[in-house]
Amino acid sequence: MTDTTDVRPRRRDREGLRRAVYAAVLDKLVEHGYADMTIEGVAARAGAAKTSVYRYWPTKEQLVLDTLHNTMPQPEGAPSTGSIRGDFLVMLEKIRSLLAEPIGPIVTSLLGERQRHPRIGAVVVDQILEPRQRLMLDALHQAAARGEIAVGAVSLTPVLAAVGLMLQHYFLQGAAPSEGDIVHYVDHAILPIVGITP
Repeated sequence: MTDTTDVRPRRRDREGLRRAVYAAVLDKLVEHGYADMTIEGVAARAGAAKTSVYRYWPTKEQLVLDTLHNTMPQPEGAPSTGSIRGDFLVMLEKIRSLLAEPIGPIVTSLLGERQRHPRIGAVVVDQILEPRQRLMLDALHQAAARGEIAVGAVSLTPVLAAVGLMLQHYFLQGAAPSEGDIVHYVDHAILPIVGITP
């Protein structure tokens, strides 16, 4: 079955075209992944002429990169629960919510493209993973400042473990971790790394 026509092309202003195309790109990434997504299919889903899409995005990579730069959700500020356990529970719950949304399959699919298409995977790392990892590292620094953990316990190790567990669960189970899973990961993997026994 070919991926050609979804919505009849219609005239839009530039901003309207961008919104329609971004939405179509995200739909097609969920349905087909990056490798099988086509500009023609995106144009058809967006109800846009192929020539209009090619005018602004000459290549598939440029199209996807621009879409990701303009649609990837930004993290909220760091939590302040008063404990490192509470902070990590909140932050991992937000990652769980992200993975449970339609953006979840896109994130994991594009991470899998990182070796073949490094610029595509890098956007996911830069805009999704690294900002959330920085928040976790900030939370560790705050915990050390209030004497909850040792200064030497502040490192990327618990941060990478936290993100890795969330993504690995999603890859292996095909679904975001449950609230109970997150509690288990924090209590039995993250806290012991920083020297806390729950």
